[in-house]
Amino acid sequence: MTSATSVQDRIYSRRFQTLALSVACIAAALALIQPNAGPSDVFGIAQGYGLGVTVLVIMWLLLQLIWVLLCGMATAKSNVTSATTPHYRVHFANTRWGDIAVALFSLILTISCFSVFKAVAVGNGGYGFDEMFIAWDRAIFGGNDPWTLTHALLGSAFATKVIDFLYHPAFLPMVLGYIACVSMQGKPALRYTYMASYLVGFLIIGMLMANALHSAGPAYDGTLFGDGTTYAPLREQLAAHNSEAGPFAAVFAQQYLLNLHQTDGIGFGGGISAMPSMHIVLAALWMLAGWHINRVLGMVLTVYTATIWLGSVHLGWHYFVDGLIALLVLGVIWYATGRYFGLYQKV
Repeated sequence: MTSATSVQDRIYSRRFQTLALSVACIAAALALIQPNAGPSDVFGIAQGYGLGVTVLVIMWLLLQLIWVLLCGMATAKSNVTSATTPHYRVHFANTRWGDIAVALFSLILTISCFSVFKAVAVGNGGYGFDEMFIAWDRAIFGGNDPWTLTHALLGSAFATKVIDFLYHPAFLPMVLGYIACVSMQGKPALRYTYMASYLVGFLIIGMLMANALHSAGPAYDGTLFGDGTTYAPLREQLAAHNSEAGPFAAVFAQQYLLNLHQTDGIGFGGGISAMPSMHIVLAALWMLAGWHINRVLGMVLTVYTATIWLGSVHLGWHYFVDGLIALLVLGVIWYATGRYFGLYQKV
């Protein structure tokens, strides 16, 4: 007899596959209707990115297989029969291969289309909202630009180097969270919520909202908006720190994105967009998932998300409100998908 839980899991599986494919198709449509983009641009990014994430999924499945085999060997040696000890045949018979295929395909297509759309659409007609977000920041911080506060608190070159390291090289590889959710079997409501929020977040926050609220960010004052005077002190401070303790990944990445933008180049990670902050979205997804696993992990990842938010301002990538809006919208997406997949049960 099929249990009610098993039936419910199949329902959620079908829901996830439908939602994931829908998001991927919408992302593809948004990218491919742009006059300066074509299927070859999407395919070019999808090749490299797709290979990388596919290898990660295979590695994760192999690690699960090794774990299952080790558990089975330990049980055999102890001559103890345990119904809770996973056997590789049972384990992989319970693996939802359809979920893995759809989740992987949807991730590759969505992220590839996001990269193309961000490069050719966001800011294509100029960046018109930076001045408004500067005003919002100053209204929140009593007339001050937030970066002046972070540099007053953490003003040494060494502090900036640590922040740069946390924001760039040590930034948690967020795709690993998605990969883990793709191939694991436990906590289906949390896994489906995470993956759905990841994909929907890139579509709504990273594509639609980024295009509607086109802003470049403090680092591009004087090149993509403004006359260069508003954030000249920040650029000078970062340049001095980079000379003293660099090279900083932020300096390299900001110039790389500017070069791509000025040459109309399309590449993975290309495109310039400050509002809302996808960096904050990805960190916050780990934070939200962490709270559903255990309190300690949730607190650790909350501190981590706050650190990434501070770094986004400190390094000139974002306005403070970029992270604030990202968190608010992601919170709505997470709760809505959580209700849809049973993470938050209806009362």
